[in-house]
Amino acid sequence: MKAGMKDVARHAQVSVATVSHVINNTRFVSEETRKKVMDSIEALGYVPDPTARSFKTGRKNLIGIVVPDISNPVWALIIEEAESVLAKDGYKLLIVNTKETESREIENLKLLSSGLVDGLIIASTLTDFSCIRPLVPDQFPMVFIDRKLPGCPCDMIIPQDYPAIHDGVCQMILDGHRRIGFITGLMRLSTSVNRLNAYKEALAEYGIPVEEDLIQMGNSLSQSAVPLVEKLLDKKCTAIVASNNMMLDDVLYYLSSQKIQLGTDLVLLGQTVEGRKNYYARDVRMILQPSKEIGQTAGKQILERIRNPETPVRTTVLHSVLL
Repeated sequence: MKAGMKDVARHAQVSVATVSHVINNTRFVSEETRKKVMDSIEALGYVPDPTARSFKTGRKNLIGIVVPDISNPVWALIIEEAESVLAKDGYKLLIVNTKETESREIENLKLLSSGLVDGLIIASTLTDFSCIRPLVPDQFPMVFIDRKLPGCPCDMIIPQDYPAIHDGVCQMILDGHRRIGFITGLMRLSTSVNRLNAYKEALAEYGIPVEEDLIQMGNSLSQSAVPLVEKLLDKKCTAIVASNNMMLDDVLYYLSSQKIQLGTDLVLLGQTVEGRKNYYARDVRMILQPSKEIGQTAGKQILERIRNPETPVRTTVLHSVLL
């Protein structure tokens, strides 16, 4: 016989109402009590009826996550970590892949916020929050990740990699490099602007003029960096910063195909995430992005925003680390 809510309440030694509040996230329940209920649900194999829950609470127990590129390990890890946090509260993720295309993001934000999901986690490719405001209802729960949006009144979780890029470029200079190329993604993104500024500031500190033709801009996606690294090598760069994870892969495979020896013929600084392994990257100095923490924090903050809409808006800054 299938276990019911009364069985869970009896097993956890709480009221049926408390079990309901835990399952439906309709009222604050202490972490200790919540854990007792969740442990009992697992022990008894209780499966809530999603249709009944949705009808009763008006919630879908779905969170939309809008990312620019699901093939990128950065976003794959963020999705995985957010999903892990949300699953503990009975939520599932609905994933939208925009491919850094503004029209795709706009179309999907309209769809998701029309009653399909209870909240949104967004890595926006748009340039300003004013582009988003007319697309979603007022007070709709949203958490923005990775990119800063001017005028955004919502929770934000932002990586800070300025110090790591700055210090990495400074080390290149101290090692004797003067022609240092920089490969960046879309310049409408705050992350790209921040990383480029760190590069320029490091050069300025050592009196090295910025040469604009040593700054090459791609589209932040795979297969856009090969012509960029070719140009930088033609300009006699002895060191290159690949400030985007996917574009770094392009650079590595190209250098390998051309038999260019990292550490000997060229020095390379790139970005990576926890658990990522790339055979070609063994001689690359890496910056570890806080993708795992971004995903976990995003999951927690969207749940908090849904449960307590009046919670003050906050911005969380998570730092990258130069390895």
